Amino acid sequence: MKTLKVSLKRHSNIRWSSKSNAIKLLNTQIKEVYGVLQNMIANYLNADTTSSAQSLLKKINLTFLLYLDVWNQILGQVDRATKALQMKTLTLYKAESLIQALENSLQEFRNTEFEENVIRTSTLVTTLGITNTFMRLKKKKRLELYEGQYYGIHISEIQQLRININNAVDVFKNQLNGRYEKLMEVADDFGVLSGASLYNMSTIEFKKAAMDLAMKYEKDINGAEFIDEISDFQHVVKSIIADHIKSATVIELLQLIQDYNLKESYPNIEIVFRIFLTMPAVNVALANSNS
Repeated sequence: MKTLKVSLKRHSNIRWSSKSNAIKLLNTQIKEVYGVLQNMIANYLNADTTSSAQSLLKKINLTFLLYLDVWNQILGQVDRATKALQMKTLTLYKAESLIQALENSLQEFRNTEFEENVIRTSTLVTTLGITNTFMRLKKKKRLELYEGQYYGIHISEIQQLRININNAVDVFKNQLNGRYEKLMEVADDFGVLSGASLYNMSTIEFKKAAMDLAMKYEKDINGAEFIDEISDFQHVVKSIIADHIKSATVIELLQLIQDYNLKESYPNIEIVFRIFLTMPAVNVALANSNS
């Protein structure tokens, strides 16, 4: 009996990376897996093993391989974005950009990639000699695909597969959009502490924004002290980094507090900076747990 080296992995229900790795390994080694199953059938070991191999082999058809190829792409995109969102230097603004980029990538995949997936999968089916496709493999220059329910109109199997895949992508995009909107809301709340706000806002505007932020985080900071600190801090920052205050990041402003030993003078501002900077990590943890 010919020995083939195939390494597959189980996936976890709570981490995107494990799902992506499991799908990637199966997708890249599907020819070897198919060969192993054929060998198990050809070299009869026992009834249970042969029956299980035959059952699995029948399930490897065009439908299965198409889904495998599609999810390999989607989960690969998600995994790369998730890893980027786990960077220690990540800020909330960078997290917004990464989530928006992932949503755009998924939309592009939804709009343009499906036919390439079909072509790639059809070639693999031919290579493996699979006859149980559950789909027509007749080549067309362009296959017009429609989404939705149409009474009295036949929807082919390949069209239905695209509908299913697009529906799944849409659900995922909606979830991402919800997270993106929440991040935008938080970023707006903390915008009062950006370099641009410290430079541009009037004292009245600054105190009002600080008051709104203090009310939302009243359990973490002393609101009255925070409002007093923020007005004074605005002048301190303008004095110390006047040449680049507009572009100053939250990390740079927090570093300024440390470099000039201002923690005791502005304790609530330091707390707010740290709350802001730890939010991306919290968001990623939630994303992993809900995946």
